Amino acid sequence: MKKENYMSWHTYFMSIAFLSSFRSKDSKTQNGACIVDASNRIIGIGYNGLPRGCNDNDPQYWEDSDDNDLVRSKHTYVVHAEKNAIYNCMAHSMTGSTIYVTQFPCNTCAQAIIQVGIKKVIYLRKKEHSHHESLNESVNKMFQDTNVMIICYEELNISDSFFLKELERMKCLYE
Repeated sequence: MKKENYMSWHTYFMSIAFLSSFRSKDSKTQNGACIVDASNRIIGIGYNGLPRGCNDNDPQYWEDSDDNDLVRSKHTYVVHAEKNAIYNCMAHSMTGSTIYVTQFPCNTCAQAIIQVGIKKVIYLRKKEHSHHESLNESVNKMFQDTNVMIICYEELNISDSFFLKELERMKCLYE
């Protein structure tokens, strides 16, 4: 007999993106991403972290006090989850695939998403403060102009979204 209550594809893939974020060593922002092809096969996952070979124990990489000093800003060094997921699946064609991300993509991640042919972005949350409003607007324009569909996970009205809420609760205990 078939089990009646099982996890939806959207919740499954967003959960994998969310679980990937647990690997991040960033003290402020932990993001994850999961790329899925048209056949619902996972072809790449990633989280925000340093490039391979950079010493995670070097405090200069994690400084977050002054974004105007590029040498002392973590934003100069950290690779975003979306890009890591793309880099981790370069052997696969990403044309027409979907990426599940824990945070709305920044402009450079949007560029990478477009360049590799990803056609759908499903995100969990979006930064809304003043600096990000303009970035979000530019990302929306690029996605609209290139026919990349962008959907907030909550807008999908998934019946098993409670699972992600439980993962978020667990992550708070993990930190």
